[in-house]
Amino acid sequence: MDVLRGAARVIVRYRVAFALIALFLLVVSIYGMSQLRFESDLSSMLPEGNPAIDDYNALQNEFQSGDSTIIVVKIDSIEPGGVYDIRDPEVIAAVYELEQRLRKREYITDTISIADVYMQVLGRLPRTEEEARFVLDMLPPEQRYSLVSRDYTMTMILVTISREKKTETLVRVYEGVQEDMESVKFPQNVEVIQTGNIGITYRILQLLQRDLNKTMAISFLLVIALLLYFYRSPVKALIPLIPLVFGVAMTLGFMGLAGIPLDLATTTIGAMLIGMGIDYGIHVTNRYYEERRSGRDIEEAAAEAVAETGKALLGAALTTIAGFAAMYLSTLPMLHNLATTLILGLSLAALNAVVITPAVIILEEDVMKKLRGHYVPPEVRSSSGFIGSAFHSLGKAIKARPHAFLGAVFLVTLVFAYGVTQVTTEVRLEKFVPPGMPEIEAIMDVRTEFGGQDELYVLVRADDVRNPAIVRAMYRFENQVKADSYYNGVFSSESLADVVYRQYGYIPNDGEKIKAALASYQGSGLVSSDYSMAVIKFTGDFGGSMDEFRRIMRYFEGEAERAQGTEFPPGVRLALTGDLYLNYVLDQLTSVEINRISAYGTIFVVLIVMLLFRRIRVALAMITPMFLGALWTVGFMGLAGIPFTQTLAGVISMIVGLGVDYGMHLTHRFLEEMNEGSTRPIVTAVGSVGPGILAGALTTAGGFLALLAGELPTIHDFGVTLAFGIFASMMAAYLVTPALLQVFYGRKIGGDSR
Repeated sequence: MDVLRGAARVIVRYRVAFALIALFLLVVSIYGMSQLRFESDLSSMLPEGNPAIDDYNALQNEFQSGDSTIIVVKIDSIEPGGVYDIRDPEVIAAVYELEQRLRKREYITDTISIADVYMQVLGRLPRTEEEARFVLDMLPPEQRYSLVSRDYTMTMILVTISREKKTETLVRVYEGVQEDMESVKFPQNVEVIQTGNIGITYRILQLLQRDLNKTMAISFLLVIALLLYFYRSPVKALIPLIPLVFGVAMTLGFMGLAGIPLDLATTTIGAMLIGMGIDYGIHVTNRYYEERRSGRDIEEAAAEAVAETGKALLGAALTTIAGFAAMYLSTLPMLHNLATTLILGLSLAALNAVVITPAVIILEEDVMKKLRGHYVPPEVRSSSGFIGSAFHSLGKAIKARPHAFLGAVFLVTLVFAYGVTQVTTEVRLEKFVPPGMPEIEAIMDVRTEFGGQDELYVLVRADDVRNPAIVRAMYRFENQVKADSYYNGVFSSESLADVVYRQYGYIPNDGEKIKAALASYQGSGLVSSDYSMAVIKFTGDFGGSMDEFRRIMRYFEGEAERAQGTEFPPGVRLALTGDLYLNYVLDQLTSVEINRISAYGTIFVVLIVMLLFRRIRVALAMITPMFLGALWTVGFMGLAGIPFTQTLAGVISMIVGLGVDYGMHLTHRFLEEMNEGSTRPIVTAVGSVGPGILAGALTTAGGFLALLAGELPTIHDFGVTLAFGIFASMMAAYLVTPALLQVFYGRKIGGDSR
């Protein structure tokens, strides 16, 4: 306490110096913010050294087939003067022209479209619609309807792309393809949309950038509105906000300087820090005003506010940071980045609250005194009127009937315990884009009309994949998988075995013939340059529900393991890979990480509480709301249908870290009052600290709810879940912590129940 009071005196004496240091750091942070970059590459979300990443990198490096984009060409209206059939020669000519433009791009390795069929059959494009119909009617139905929809209102161009896995490259590729699309004049009534992996990822990048700015702005507005209500003065409302602005800017600046990207998790950092960081400033400000109203002078009030509130703030900050630090134990790099930014941001918020807030308050008092000639005692709405009376009454009720409140909490917990059993996970990239987006609508149309265009790769490793026994095994494996198409959603496949079979009508035992067939093949790469790897590409509809997606991926894993053990020669290894399989691997990792992070986060927080307070009953009163808040939050997710995603994998650890703060503030004030001899410490603690907790929780939840303004569904879910977690932890603290303290210390305190 003496150390904190000494620190308060230093702050008062050197407040101008502290302000200048903060301004200098703000300037450096603004430069760092200009270096921020956005990241949406799925492979960057998985840990280094993971076998799935190694296989994925091999696919990218050797076959350049991990990226693709789909250009959907469809009839979107029936206005007079336009075309009504995708077989119209004008449409086919436009498709062909677009293909030729795309093939000039250095990063495009292959394109496939309906125009290629006419060039192969006729040697030219069709001149009449009758000619176009005749050529398509010659094709087998399965081949025909892989190119055009059954009602002839849609076709597509499949584009294979080779690119570096950098955000800047993705943007350049997408915009280059889009430029070519816009340069080709399609007939009236025809709409052209770029979708697939590149299109969806680009859209997510756009939304990430928009969501960061929008959610931060709305979060600030919500917090300012709440502060204006509670403090009744624009000037006093800005006091706890100023250190927060510095903290958020410094955090974003550090991210830019340290090269930490803004991704699906860290894009939320601005709104989250605004919501969480304001809590610290509010507690210091409220205690300062409380001390000033009791008659203390400026220096005494600052010393008392920092000394008394500072210990609780330090404990709250440490437990929150401990909850976030558990995310470092995750193997997911994305959660490491989120933990780093949150810990840094909250550390700065807590430091600013203790160091800068008192200095700003005193500066404001000096200015207002010069303007008015005297000091006006502040009236904080949360400590007076209806809100103050309500918390006073709550404290009296809990003091009188603590067991009744604990029983009510138990019944509520039973409801949310059922919700815990209903929680699911979702990690597929396309699910992060809001419904109704043209790219998502287009990919849904592709799946409906063409049996799906999801791509899954099987990597075959051997000394020489041209070995006839290996090629024959690949052919059997492919056909076995396609025979189960009703079960696995496979539409087509392509491999070295198909090249050989088309050449000879069978798989020869002569290795030289296989080499000759491969040498004459002109399509996309199916074999590595040293012939140690080959790829089998399966195309189909592997989407649907998450359970269906997992079932299909497990099917492929089982088939690959079976074929490796029974059909392929010894020493040959099969491995699933590609963007789709990375989704599945990420799903498995996310399920494991949720349990690990939550368990370690809880252990870290409990240990810090025990080290700080060293009393079992006191610690239990603090941490029980934390457990309940986390349990209620997971139950809410299950009841509301909110799945765990990569972003939400660490949410329980975050709620645990945040939820203990409210119980800590109440317990600390209770112990302070009890040590001073009060016979009603429960009533005083709830009546005095309760309003501050409400103000802090409302501003924190307001910051989180600002994420609803984002367009990405995963950002919505993150905001709603964290906001609910804050309210759940707050309510648990109000109802459980005072009740437990009354049960534990009621006889020792004595006194009446008024």
